[in-house]
Amino acid sequence: MTPRGLSACALLSGLLIAGQAGAASNLLIWPIDPYFAPEDKAAELWLQNQGNQTTTMQVRIVRWRQENGNERYEQQQDVVASPPIVRVEGGSKQLIRLIKQSTVPAGIEQAYRIVVDEIPQPDAARDPKIGLKLQMRYSIPLFVYGQGMATQRTGAHHAFVNPGDLSWRVVNDGGQRAVQVTNRGDVHVRLSKVTVTQGGQRREMAQGLLGYVLPHSVRNFPLPAGTPSPNQLSASINAHDAKWQTAPAP
Repeated sequence: MTPRGLSACALLSGLLIAGQAGAASNLLIWPIDPYFAPEDKAAELWLQNQGNQTTTMQVRIVRWRQENGNERYEQQQDVVASPPIVRVEGGSKQLIRLIKQSTVPAGIEQAYRIVVDEIPQPDAARDPKIGLKLQMRYSIPLFVYGQGMATQRTGAHHAFVNPGDLSWRVVNDGGQRAVQVTNRGDVHVRLSKVTVTQGGQRREMAQGLLGYVLPHSVRNFPLPAGTPSPNQLSASINAHDAKWQTAPAP
């Protein structure tokens, strides 16, 4: 595993969909950016148990969509994980094969989420040292590309978005102001290190990863409380020029 993979896995162990309560995890997952190039039939995902206790993990893959600015997930069988349930001994690692079972249309990027759930051990409830047992869940993006979509094996990103296909504006999202990012392109955008500015006042929305906007989709990101309506947004993105800095759409 590369040094980049090690640091990324260490960060990932704290990114949970559920069960967030400051609990530490001994599970490392890599790579954190798996994908299928058009010619790929399978990909690898590794689970490494750095603790002393055996853990059992369930791996599922769900289709990922964005509708009305929000995330949506649904069951699918286009890409499957094998094996779907694994027992990982302390200090060992386990390979999960991601298998593509259908053809992606040419010129299309399809998005999925790999959901890795910890299955509590049968004797966990009898462990007197545990006051609160939390089930850990990890969510990892997975992108699958059809023929004609350009990807690369090396570098920080495997696919590039055209910044000209992106725009943003401030919207009211359920009574809370949010930055709504629109992606009119054929490749997802990955937003990190995001700041907004108004009248010289700069506010940070995310030091690291803020989130993704899928192709031909919109996604809402809440503004920090008390932030005035910004007239400039700056972010690092998966583009050849990694800096995206722009005013809101008219």
